[in-house]
Amino acid sequence: LLLPTVVLSLSQVMSGSMMRAAVYSSADIEGIKMASKRRPEQAALYHAVCRVTCAGVNPVDAKFLVGDKLPSFCHGIAQSNYNGRTVGFDFAGTIDSVPKNPKFKAGDEVFGIMPPMGSKVGSFADYVEVPLAQLAHKPPALSFTEAAALPLVGITSVQALIEDNHLKSGQSLLLIGASGGVGHVALQVAKSVGARVTAVCSERNQEMVLGLGADFVVDYTKGEQALQESLQKIVREHGPFDLCFDTVSSREEKDAKYHYAQLIHSASSPNQLLKGKYVTIGGAPGDWAIAGLKRVTGLSLFPSWRELFWIRIPKSHNVLEQLAGMAAKGKLRPKIAAQVPFTDEGVRSAFAQLHSRRVPGKVVIDVQGTLPTTLRQGD
Repeated sequence: LLLPTVVLSLSQVMSGSMMRAAVYSSADIEGIKMASKRRPEQAALYHAVCRVTCAGVNPVDAKFLVGDKLPSFCHGIAQSNYNGRTVGFDFAGTIDSVPKNPKFKAGDEVFGIMPPMGSKVGSFADYVEVPLAQLAHKPPALSFTEAAALPLVGITSVQALIEDNHLKSGQSLLLIGASGGVGHVALQVAKSVGARVTAVCSERNQEMVLGLGADFVVDYTKGEQALQESLQKIVREHGPFDLCFDTVSSREEKDAKYHYAQLIHSASSPNQLLKGKYVTIGGAPGDWAIAGLKRVTGLSLFPSWRELFWIRIPKSHNVLEQLAGMAAKGKLRPKIAAQVPFTDEGVRSAFAQLHSRRVPGKVVIDVQGTLPTTLRQGD
């Protein structure tokens, strides 16, 4: 039930059967607005109802779920189908109700990721009903804010680097966009398995990525020739990269001036930069179709040297537990670029920051209003 003209206060939420939610609305600023929805109360079998403390924001949220997966002429139709859908995938909070099971109980602090396309309920809400297969206990080492920032980018990093491409100790990773949401977590995941990481980012984020464990940092803002020369210098000393993970390239105009795949793959022996695969998380609609086929059937029609990775959300509990284990050992901690309030202005501020493509780390929504106002942006 959607009541778009009524937005509840937090006190009303706690005492009633309705809740606040941020929903897609193509007619509103940044494509979202606050609304009221019926609160999930009793969890279905193999699900848990959780009170959301914080919700993580990802670029896919700010792109109306469509992003570059469809041709531009289809965006309007696709967006109209998502109007009224609660926004968001990532969250951290506390279990409110759950059928009896050996792993979870009411009151447990958890983090998780909501089902993908087709679900009507996202994480930008006071309460969510989430499959237990997409939930894990929040590691005590992380705050709710940090845990909420982790699921989508963490699952992407583990699946793309370790599960699919078997990155291991002693191998060399070239990481493009190392200071971004996916990139800064992928950097830590790669270091946790003992890989050597060359990080590509701007000079202003160099200190951040070095602090996360990068072995080498290359500044992309100096131009393609300088970038290629810097990479060749590293390769002459350590050999070609075993894997390249490009977390920034897409079909968006802001990315069009950078031709990383062409630059890196075109370098031939004896100046070869990459001996393994070039993996990206953005691409043309045709690539998304091929990636979807691989995700469903396991069959890859990509050329041997490159592929587009598409996250696998169902049954991601084990990956979430793996991420929690890394955090517990001090090997993984998301960087929080901004924390925004759960208001129209707050969520729109988060989307605007992501559209700038210059966010170091993650943006998180303070759903329950527990953060000090001095730490929040978008009030």
